[in-house]
Amino acid sequence: MYWEILQEIKAALEGLPGVKTLGIGLEKGIGAKDCPFVRIVAVSNENEGFGQESFDFSVFFGFDVKNADLETLYEKLYELEDEIKTRLVYKIGLDRCGVCKFVRTDTDADALANLKAAVSHFRVEGLKR
Repeated sequence: MYWEILQEIKAALEGLPGVKTLGIGLEKGIGAKDCPFVRIVAVSNENEGFGQESFDFSVFFGFDVKNADLETLYEKLYELEDEIKTRLVYKIGLDRCGVCKFVRTDTDADALANLKAAVSHFRVEGLKR
């Protein structure tokens, strides 16, 4: 079930404006060659009781900092976050009676030298097997 949901998420994010690479899993060594990138990562799943389960996942996304104005990158980052949320929230997991909810977004706090990146966290609740 969870692999199918990851594939559903990936299909929903296909064709995001300006995104160069999209995938499931966050590989080591992701960098400028992959930017702008989006990666979908499974986080956890749990029993909610009454025959229902939940599935938490994160969407990592980022841009190459090279030759870019930081203010413009922030603008692009939040535009991409909005588009990701638009494509996922209340649209994923429906075929299993689930509903996808946005939890929060964390940024890199300008700590990465070569990337401007963020991670948005989501939860699909009410999934039935």
